[in-house]
Amino acid sequence: MFYGDKGKPSDYKTLRYNYDVLVDNEKMTLTKLANRLHFFSIVFDGKINDIETVYDTSNNLLTGSGLIIRKRCTAERNYFSLVRINSVKSSRNHERKEFLGECDKNDQPSDFPVQIADRINEIFSNVFTINLVDIIKHCTPYITTHIKGNRYKIISGTGYSAEMSFETFKVKNFRNGKSAVLRNFSIAFELDPDFEKEREQILETIDRYCKELVLLDRNNFEISEVAVKTRIPKVTADQNNAKGKKNKKETAENEQNENEG
Repeated sequence: MFYGDKGKPSDYKTLRYNYDVLVDNEKMTLTKLANRLHFFSIVFDGKINDIETVYDTSNNLLTGSGLIIRKRCTAERNYFSLVRINSVKSSRNHERKEFLGECDKNDQPSDFPVQIADRINEIFSNVFTINLVDIIKHCTPYITTHIKGNRYKIISGTGYSAEMSFETFKVKNFRNGKSAVLRNFSIAFELDPDFEKEREQILETIDRYCKELVLLDRNNFEISEVAVKTRIPKVTADQNNAKGKKNKKETAENEQNENEG
């Protein structure tokens, strides 16, 4: 059942940063942050055991256009969301998430094409000229990511808190059957304008002192998709030249045979 706006998470947009983990030592990273963020407390906030499923048409019409319909299932709730990917990779606000509605664990977007299409049109102020209902009807699971790990709160003396996670991604591509396991570190901030200084201080500390973490200009879906995407072999210039010489040689030999015949 589609529950609309029941339990909408927050009044503020959330900005999430993902990091590649070069040295997988959670205790070491936590110690560095605790030692450098003097006016913050780091508190364990529970285990993560979530499943994210991205839906798309067979020709990836949505994800190819920078739109992601996603279902996230957690211990507390199940919900659909729309993720819009910013094409400017250097932008810190690389993605924008919009809440579509609560659902049951086994629900699919194709079960509620009208409701989801209406919500997307509302978000985009009815700019689409294509039939969104028909597109959503044909959406099937594309990539699923099972996320496990530990979640922490970073709490400042001013009362602001950010959410930090050490995660393992178990990824499966439903189209080609490929799977992968990845480690990821993430930190998420609510964009309350009153706490910009605290956000910048946390990010600067990670950048300066946690060299085992490398910032990625990708969201969860992009990280997962790259890991399980079908690889198309690249042809080098040398290979092209060799192929061209081979074709010329075969053509010359054929012409010679014809002349001799």
